[in-house]
Amino acid sequence: MSLYLHHRIPLLKPPYAFLDALDLNRGEMRWQVPFGDNPAVRAHPALAGVTLPAHLGAVGTAGVIATAGGVLFVGGGDQALHAVDPLTGADLWTFATGEDKTTGTPMTYRAAGRQYVVIAVGGPGPGARLLAFALPRP
Repeated sequence: MSLYLHHRIPLLKPPYAFLDALDLNRGEMRWQVPFGDNPAVRAHPALAGVTLPAHLGAVGTAGVIATAGGVLFVGGGDQALHAVDPLTGADLWTFATGEDKTTGTPMTYRAAGRQYVVIAVGGPGPGARLLAFALPRP
């Protein structure tokens, strides 16, 4: 069964996706927050005037990495890369990728004493590219 009606409006109420943090030592969920957004649904004419939540949730598999500095970077499914607080799930920073969805788990590397986070967006095809972000120096 499709999540969407004929006109690409989800059948279910939002949020459509969550980011979860699990305590593996206790086998308990630490927190759960709606993750991502869907601008096409938000801008649909049939929903004009409807109060929608701040985060609709983006259908897709979210990829998460944790940095040594204690920040989670999350992509996958929506049109942004997110820096997330690992204790609360709150967005610390978001970079909008325009019309291109993030298409993979963020990657990280160090070069010349600086840490970078990279994410694939767009694609497959000629629109695919990598976006790289330099993290602040400690």
